[in-house]
Amino acid sequence: MRCKIFLFSCLMILCFAGCNYIKKKFRPDETILARVHDDYLYSSDIKGIVPEGTPREDSILIVKNFIENWVRNRVELHHAEKNLSADEKNFKEQLDDYRNSLIIYTYESHLIRQKLDTMVSIEEIEDYYRKNKQNFVLREPIVKMIYVKISKDSLRAAQLARKFLQPDTILDYDAFERFCFTRTSDYYISINNWFLFRDLQNMAPITTFNEELFLKNNRLIDLTDDQWRYLVRIYAYVTKDGISPLSMEMENIKNIILNTRKQELIRNMRENLYEKALKSDDIEFY
Repeated sequence: MRCKIFLFSCLMILCFAGCNYIKKKFRPDETILARVHDDYLYSSDIKGIVPEGTPREDSILIVKNFIENWVRNRVELHHAEKNLSADEKNFKEQLDDYRNSLIIYTYESHLIRQKLDTMVSIEEIEDYYRKNKQNFVLREPIVKMIYVKISKDSLRAAQLARKFLQPDTILDYDAFERFCFTRTSDYYISINNWFLFRDLQNMAPITTFNEELFLKNNRLIDLTDDQWRYLVRIYAYVTKDGISPLSMEMENIKNIILNTRKQELIRNMRENLYEKALKSDDIEFY
């Protein structure tokens, strides 16, 4: 949408330039900041370009750059206008088409806001997921895990962390969080939520050429570097090319369902308008 608005603005400027609408009348009661031929930039034209609270030095630089860019733009615009024919500067057809597109887009946006049912039930999401699992293939592995980062010199803390994170141990979450709060440099608990394995590799110095084999054989990871010790307990994982879990796709599926409803709403509106116009003899084919 921003791109469309930008294009529209550019077309308007070029069209108006050809019609001399871009020329600003001389206003003797205002301070002139710059002039290019008979086009003037006034102090009122730059009102609001400097955000409130900007330091004085930065404000001066912002205004200076704005004026410089304005001058360069007007120099090029003046040159382009002199070197283009009247037909080349006539953008009426493009502007009409774009105006029509903007009107339709604005109306459809209003219709969506007024008529679209935005409630999506869990049952709808589950049904969509079940019928479209082939669309949710993972491009990279994901894990459920607990991660702790401890000073390399804290041997006692490392022993306690390993005891907490043993694969066959039922974790006492309250005790573990108290431990992490007092004895670790950093920790992350992601047992209920899925976590990209790539992000885990950014947190701990994990290097592997076979992610699937690594995850299969390492439920408790214990690594060190020059300063830190990293312990990670893997609770669950799904490898690349596996099906992404529903819990990870809930928001994505909701957006897909809503987008489908939008398209159907617009399609029905267009068809109804067309049929109504036919019945009212507002359409004739010659």
